Amino acid sequence: MKTSTWTTSAVLTLCTLSACPAEEATTDSPDTDTSTGATATDTEAPTTGAPEACPAPMAGPTMHDGEVGMNEVWTADGSPHIVTRFVSVPDGATLTIEPCAEVRMQADAALVFGHTSSTVVTTLKAEGEPERPIRFVRDGEAPWSALVAYHTAQLLLSHVTLEGGGSDGFLYNASLVLRGDSETPTKKLARVDHVTVKDSVGTGVLAQWVSGFLPESTQLVVTGSGSAENPYPVRLGEHTLDSLPDGDYTGNLVDKIHIDEEGANSSGGLQEDATMRDRGVPYHFGEFGGSRFSVGGPAQALTTLTIEPGVKIEFLPGTALEIEHWTSDVEPATGALVAVGTAEQPIVFTSAAETPAPGDWIGLWYGSVPAAHNRLEHARVEYAGGECGCVGFTCAEADEASILFVEGMPASAFIQNTAIAHSAGNGISRGWQGGGPDFSASNTFEDIAGCEQTVPRDENNACPEGDGCG
Repeated sequence: MKTSTWTTSAVLTLCTLSACPAEEATTDSPDTDTSTGATATDTEAPTTGAPEACPAPMAGPTMHDGEVGMNEVWTADGSPHIVTRFVSVPDGATLTIEPCAEVRMQADAALVFGHTSSTVVTTLKAEGEPERPIRFVRDGEAPWSALVAYHTAQLLLSHVTLEGGGSDGFLYNASLVLRGDSETPTKKLARVDHVTVKDSVGTGVLAQWVSGFLPESTQLVVTGSGSAENPYPVRLGEHTLDSLPDGDYTGNLVDKIHIDEEGANSSGGLQEDATMRDRGVPYHFGEFGGSRFSVGGPAQALTTLTIEPGVKIEFLPGTALEIEHWTSDVEPATGALVAVGTAEQPIVFTSAAETPAPGDWIGLWYGSVPAAHNRLEHARVEYAGGECGCVGFTCAEADEASILFVEGMPASAFIQNTAIAHSAGNGISRGWQGGGPDFSASNTFEDIAGCEQTVPRDENNACPEGDGCG
C-alpha cells in the first residue's frame, strides 16, 4: 500500500501548493492504507490531552478525504487523523482505529457504516484500552456530525470518547446513531464498553428503526449534551429498551431517556420481549399527545414487557401505556406487562408535565383478555385518568380511570400492593361483563375523582343499583 508521511508544516504547505507526488514508505501492516495532507488548522501539536500512557505521535497529522480503504488502519502514531465531511466508508470494509489514536472531525463530518440497502457487514473497530483510549473530537470550533451505523454494520467501541458532535438536526443532533431496518428481530449494531459521549449539540445517542446494542455492552456515559429542541441524553424506540447499557446519563440538559412510539413490521407496538431496567434517570414517553406506548403486535403470539424495580416512566399528557390496544372480551391479548417493584423501590408511572395534575395522561390500558402472567406489584400510578375515548362495560358513569380494563376479564387480581393516586377519573375501571376479580384488597387509593374501582356489568349487561362503585 502507498503511505504518504509529512512531518512539518513547511513541507505540507510546499506540497499543497506544488502538488508534489506521494513518496513510498513501508508500514508494519500490509493492509494499512492512509493518506496524508495538510491539516485544516494552524496547530502544529499533533494531539491534545493525550493520556500519559500514549506516546507522542511522530508520523501525523494524517488527512482523510474521500473513500477509505477496505482494510484501513488509523494508527496512533499517525494522529491526529483529520476527517473531512467528504469521507465515506465502502460496503464490506473494516476500519480499525488503534488505541491512543485521536480522530479530529471537521465541521459536519460523519463516519457512516452501511446504509439502508446494505447486504454486507461494514465494521468499525475502535477498541481502546483503559490507559490508552481513543478520542473523536472537533477539528476547530464547529461541531462534527456523528458515528452512524445502519443495519448490517457493526461498531465495536471500547474506551472511546465522542466529544463535540451532533451537528445534524435530522439526527436529533446526536453523536452516536444506530438505525435498523424496522423489522424484528432487533438489529444489534454496536458494542460499547466504557464509551463516553460528551458535549453533543443535542441528543447524545440515537437508536432508531428497531436497532439496539450488542450483548456485553456496558458503561455508556452521556454527559454535557442537549438543546432546547433535543434535550435528552438518549432517544430510542421501544425495541432498544432491552439492550440499553448501564452507565451514567446525567449532567445533560434533561436527564431522561426518551422513548419514541416506533413499532415494527409495519405495525405499532413493542413486538419482542423486553426488559426496562433502572438506568438512574427516568424514562420519558411521548412526542405528542395521542402517542401510545403499546405492548403487543402481529409479529408473535405474545410479547411481554418486564419492568424492573426502581424504574420511573413519565408520560406526556394525552398518552397511554397500552397492554394490547385491541378491545375484545374473547380474543387473548398479544401483550403482557410484568412490573414488579419492591416496597423500597416501587415502579412509578406518572405525568411528564412540568406541573403534574390529575388527568394529564390516560393511564394503563388493558385491551382484549389479559394474559394470565400479567403482574403489577409495588407500583404507583399517578396523575392519570384522562380522556380515553373508550367504551367498556363498567357500571360507573364514566370509563376513564388510571387503570382501564376494556371488555376483557383478567383471570386473577394481579394488581397488588399498588398505589393509585390523583386520578381525574376512576382508580380501576373494571369494564368487562360478569364477576371477575376484586382489586380492593391490597391496593391503596388517594385523591380519586370517581370510584376507587368500578362495578362490572353482569352477563345480561345489567348493573346493580347505586353509583357503579364497588
